[in-house]
Amino acid sequence: MLAVSTISLAYEKPVLCDVSLTLVGSEIIGLVGKSGAGKSSLLKIMAGLIDQDNGDVLLDGKLQPKSSLRLIPGTKGIELVNQDFKLDVYHTVAENIRESILYLPNAERERRVEQMLSLFELKPIRHQKAHLLSGGEQQRLAIARAVAKKPKVLLLDEPFAHLDARLRLKLTNFLLKLKEKEGVAMVIVSHDGQEILGVSDSICILKNGRLSRKKNRIESYYNPSSKIDALFFGPINSIVLNGKRVLFRPDEYKQNSSGAISLSFVRAVFLGSIYYNYFYTLAKEELVLISINPLNNTTAIDIDKKN
Repeated sequence: MLAVSTISLAYEKPVLCDVSLTLVGSEIIGLVGKSGAGKSSLLKIMAGLIDQDNGDVLLDGKLQPKSSLRLIPGTKGIELVNQDFKLDVYHTVAENIRESILYLPNAERERRVEQMLSLFELKPIRHQKAHLLSGGEQQRLAIARAVAKKPKVLLLDEPFAHLDARLRLKLTNFLLKLKEKEGVAMVIVSHDGQEILGVSDSICILKNGRLSRKKNRIESYYNPSSKIDALFFGPINSIVLNGKRVLFRPDEYKQNSSGAISLSFVRAVFLGSIYYNYFYTLAKEELVLISINPLNNTTAIDIDKKN
């Protein structure tokens, strides 16, 4: 559906180097990288809002012209939702959605407004002005405005930024519902891989201007290419075992009193449904293991890889 091929971009220094990515069907791709890695620039190139130096963007197999060659920037069928939301702040929720689809006939337009209010659970606040909404409500409204146009591809730039854990979970549910109800393909950008694990079918990492191959979320989490990549998705243990550096997640272990890794318990931190248990190995390497109950009596473990 959407493909970018060997995209390159440079300002004072290279930002993107031969980046290629294909979005298939209603796939959701998570794009992870540090701040300044070029994630937002790649989204804007995909959306036809800025020019790439080299490479192509194709939608449904058709080559898309660069932004500078268009009368109006932007590619029809692709919607980008930025962090600033770009709402009409003194108009109501319903008016904001309606204004994004003024080209539709009246009856169809009103049906679409009602669909979006229902899908994003905005009906109770339909008459509130946008500047009076909470951050999470504004986020949902911005996405509703974009989706109202029935795009083939939705590009979301840091949609989970500034949301607490409860709102992140709620937004994840909305995006999955959107995929099911509307069949919209998405690229979701984040500097925190943990935010997008629950919503992404595939994940890529953008680092030093280059994009990793697509991995599914299980492989991304349990089989990282490096410790740096692993840390995007949460805590990782890194120890030397039998002369080799080994990476494993806090749940990739089994207790064994004669296990390969001898441990010295430090503390258990209660985080609601689980404990984070901190240990030192004999070589003074710090480990963290998760469990339902404290592991204060644990003296040795074996690594038990999940993937």
